[in-house]
Amino acid sequence: MMLQSPSDRQAADARLAPFNSRAGFMAAGLATVVSIAFISLVVSVSFILTTGAGVSAMSVDFRVFWGAARLAVAGEPLAALDPVRLGASHATYPDAYLPWLYPPGFLLLVTPLGFMSFATAFLVWTAAAYAAITLAVRPFVAEIRPVWVLLAVAPAYLPTMLLGQTSLFWMAGLLAALAALRAERWILAGVLIGCLTLKPQLGLMIPFALLGIGAWRTILAAVVTTIVLMAGPTLIYGLEYWSLLQALFVEHGDRMIYSCQSVRLMISPVNTLCFYGLASQSALPIQWGIMALMMALVLWVWRSDRAGFDVKVAVLLIAILLSAPYLWYYEGALMAAIALFLIRGGVLLTRPGHVVLLFLLWIGSGMQAVNFFYDALHQGWLGAAYIPPLLFICLGLCLLQTRATPQAVVPAK
Repeated sequence: MMLQSPSDRQAADARLAPFNSRAGFMAAGLATVVSIAFISLVVSVSFILTTGAGVSAMSVDFRVFWGAARLAVAGEPLAALDPVRLGASHATYPDAYLPWLYPPGFLLLVTPLGFMSFATAFLVWTAAAYAAITLAVRPFVAEIRPVWVLLAVAPAYLPTMLLGQTSLFWMAGLLAALAALRAERWILAGVLIGCLTLKPQLGLMIPFALLGIGAWRTILAAVVTTIVLMAGPTLIYGLEYWSLLQALFVEHGDRMIYSCQSVRLMISPVNTLCFYGLASQSALPIQWGIMALMMALVLWVWRSDRAGFDVKVAVLLIAILLSAPYLWYYEGALMAAIALFLIRGGVLLTRPGHVVLLFLLWIGSGMQAVNFFYDALHQGWLGAAYIPPLLFICLGLCLLQTRATPQAVVPAK
């Protein structure tokens, strides 16, 4: 099938042309300076702090990956699933509740980090994340350098860079899979989507998109890849890994439900409702309803001949964020990509109101990361208060766009 004709792709590329200007280059340069300064500060602090006596890691999420990797290198991979042992392995606020919640394939992937010091591993991880996202956005920027730079160093990435989280790797994998779909490389797209199951909680909407276009070869390749990535590491670590992981998921789920109204750094709709005063017992059913609605919308939009490829992608990305009840602020990195595809799809133009929406998407939850250094506002006002409403507005604009001239889509075989 052809998800995007050459003429439609040229039209989408042309919508990025206004950024190929003096203002675009200035914005890209400023964003680069700010991003490099921020990440350089964080990485430098990691080296400074970990040179002190008795300090092995910095107090960011990455210490969980590094600690688990150290346990795996020491021949005790299952100890990563014991929060007490994991806390002792990185020895940085070990009593804080930061469990390992990943499948065995991800543990295998991060194990090489255990051979490095924390600061070196953090530097390698950060550099790899920037490289991954820089390469992943390239197929969609029409070789317009300001756009490429703006998407490579978006402020929306600052939270995941601050914490050393996985969001940019996952986002890069998804963008690579979407580029493969557009190029009709169905098997490669499936393999890349299968790799995303190393962090499965964000991928629930993807199968509905694939079903919508009837991409059966992609679905099969994704299923096979997932099985390989789950079964292979299980042979190394044993079946006990899964029982321990299940127990952690149950405990973690209970903690999140009871702390919904006190967590300031989550950006899902349920947290927005709780932020504005709704009890979690009432907000959660609404979140499940939103999830069901997003499934139906993704399936419908990806089946529709009235939505171009870029609009389909924008709807998928928005649905991923709106459907997830467990959504920390670092996952807001996806918002920068949403801005890109809304421009490419002609949903947002250069009108003043549209520019404001694009800017807010490009910023994402980046201000929450900056707020750690200068606590100016309650973190909720910089995240949950406006991000889901912003995404719903963008989703509504996408649905309006589907009223455009129908575009022929031939079902996959």
